[in-house]
Amino acid sequence: LDELITATDGFAEARKVGEGGFGRVYRADALPSLPRVACGFAVKTALVGVGAQGLAELQSEVRTLSAACHPSLLPLLGACLAPARACLVYPLCRGGSLEDRLYRTPAALQRLRMLGFETPPPPLSSAARLRVLRDAASALHYLHTLSPMTLHCDVSAGNILLDERGNGYLADVGLARAAEATAGSSGQVSHLSTQRIFGKPGYIDQIILNDNQASQLTDGFALGITLLVSLTGRGAVGLLNACEDE
Repeated sequence: LDELITATDGFAEARKVGEGGFGRVYRADALPSLPRVACGFAVKTALVGVGAQGLAELQSEVRTLSAACHPSLLPLLGACLAPARACLVYPLCRGGSLEDRLYRTPAALQRLRMLGFETPPPPLSSAARLRVLRDAASALHYLHTLSPMTLHCDVSAGNILLDERGNGYLADVGLARAAEATAGSSGQVSHLSTQRIFGKPGYIDQIILNDNQASQLTDGFALGITLLVSLTGRGAVGLLNACEDE
């Protein structure tokens, strides 16, 4: 933990490159205990005060990524699960998130500056967007073919990252869960019964809202919304209805 504190200048705001509901991500240039990587490191830490749930999500990431290996699944390089400040270490994706590259809001441009962009990057071409989505879809398919099947449960444009060459990586697997195989009228479907609503607004399938069940179908729905977001440049909330109306 001391090494991570030093590498992030005490988790300084100036090194923060991202933030979610339960954690923040900081840039670190070097970590003595890990082999040096040219892109640098991303240190994800649970927010102070999130308690057991935030720690549980980081532990879930460790379990999922320790058993997984795919070129488009963001690899886990190290972990420190100290209760005082649990942290996970990943390679830093200097291309930013697909969401930030699409929407280019002031906050998004600030995060991209923190990643090294001195000026705003040009908009992603349609071909570049499809390439990133292909990479993410490949990683998601890989998770679905594990035994037992692993559901991501939080696919979105914000959880797909780009490296400097425009390759896409599926990230943020803290909500990932092993599914249960059940036989239904349409054949065998693996699902996860849950009382908790997984995912971000606009990316959540009605199956989860109505039946409290996540499955490979609900992951696929979220990926489909991500595709629509990428092709239209619009926000996810209400997008499906808007596309149907048009």
